[in-house]
Amino acid sequence: MTLKIGWFSTGRDPAARNLLKTVNDFIINEKLPAEISWIFCHRETGDGPFNEEYKQREMFFDLAASLDIPVATLSHIRFLPELRKQGMAASLTAEKASADFQQWRDLFGLEVVRVVQMMSPVDLIVMAGYMLIIGKPELEALNMVNIHPALPWGPKGTWQEVIHQLIEDEATEQGIMVHLVTAELDRGPVISYSKFPIKGPEWDELWTKWKLDLHGLDTSEKKESHPLFKKIRHEGEIRELLLLNTAIRELALGEIVVKDKKIFAHGQELETGKDLTSAIENCVLSNVRD
Repeated sequence: MTLKIGWFSTGRDPAARNLLKTVNDFIINEKLPAEISWIFCHRETGDGPFNEEYKQREMFFDLAASLDIPVATLSHIRFLPELRKQGMAASLTAEKASADFQQWRDLFGLEVVRVVQMMSPVDLIVMAGYMLIIGKPELEALNMVNIHPALPWGPKGTWQEVIHQLIEDEATEQGIMVHLVTAELDRGPVISYSKFPIKGPEWDELWTKWKLDLHGLDTSEKKESHPLFKKIRHEGEIRELLLLNTAIRELALGEIVVKDKKIFAHGQELETGKDLTSAIENCVLSNVRD
């Protein structure tokens, strides 16, 4: 039985192409019973100015064609634009949406579900650099999987927000998790996770330097350019793709099962997901030796 995967992406940068090609190559090279059946993008050719992001997205579409993966598109820019603008203007943030913006998001979500349900059926959808907050229709109709750069019990938010919080808390470890997307940001049922230390001999000098170099009123930009911040991000990045690939392998081989918005391994429901730290660290060490 083949694990059928849908792929949601904005396709706005080289990272989006690298993620798609790396996962697709992994499935093929490992001879896994899995496939990326189709891609959905919330942008379309001709729906915006011909800038760098536009060019990157066209390159993403070209890559999908070269991999023989069909792409469905539905431009959020072109969908009920007046309601969207009105809703955005009344919203405090993208997360704290006004009533109009939430209405637009749910109406767009209904159309997204309609579009992807015209494609071939899939078992789950990987959110791979998808830059829209999704609405209730997608959450209810689809099994959507996201990579979050923190442990299941760790900080929420963007990778920058996560690292800022970790440093502020003087955390001893960091991680990555693959989880089901729910209405609660970064807190859906966890499929798998991996962790790594951010304290210890190879980190001590960086933590000391952080305390000497930075002060509470320094800008986020200055903090994010600091060697400690960069190293935490680097160590997370090199594990993100490894964790996604390993999670896909576990799902394809039936070691992990998603059913009724819950996660199971060998018939037992997993409360915090499957800890794949050992497997991921072995991959990291193997890549270093290579």
